[in-house]
Amino acid sequence: MVVHRCKMPNQEVHCEISRIRTKGNSYQELHAWMDEASKYIGSNHRLERHFYTEEYKDYITERWGAKAVVEWLFHIAIDNLETANKFAINEYKASFEEIIVKFDGKKISQCNFVKTTSNGNKKVLKVSVNEKEKINELVKKEEKPKKKFYPYKRRFR
Repeated sequence: MVVHRCKMPNQEVHCEISRIRTKGNSYQELHAWMDEASKYIGSNHRLERHFYTEEYKDYITERWGAKAVVEWLFHIAIDNLETANKFAINEYKASFEEIIVKFDGKKISQCNFVKTTSNGNKKVLKVSVNEKEKINELVKKEEKPKKKFYPYKRRFR
């Protein structure tokens, strides 16, 4: 069994991101509350307060306001992106320096993965959500219907 140990961004990083995003509010108390369990259970602290529930959302809204919910969700997203990148390094022996997520209104429209090659050039892997959806639709149209298999019916008489 492989155990992955991942150090998360510290509270100062989360607070600075919130301060920049909100033009002044670091939400220090929110970020401290989120990571409080790390004192007791270390990297497993993300089992607490690091996933969406209506109860957490309501608690945060009541204590810090509706905008704090956004900062809570970004805290979770950033932790998860960093963990995914660390797993990628472990599994693929490679990592991307930038992961750029683009939105088209409320939905993700594109995700770019950027890496600097050995000769100093930037290599960009672009994944367009809309193009992928179009490709999936074309593949579905071209697929032939599969024959149904009934494992409990006698097939030979």
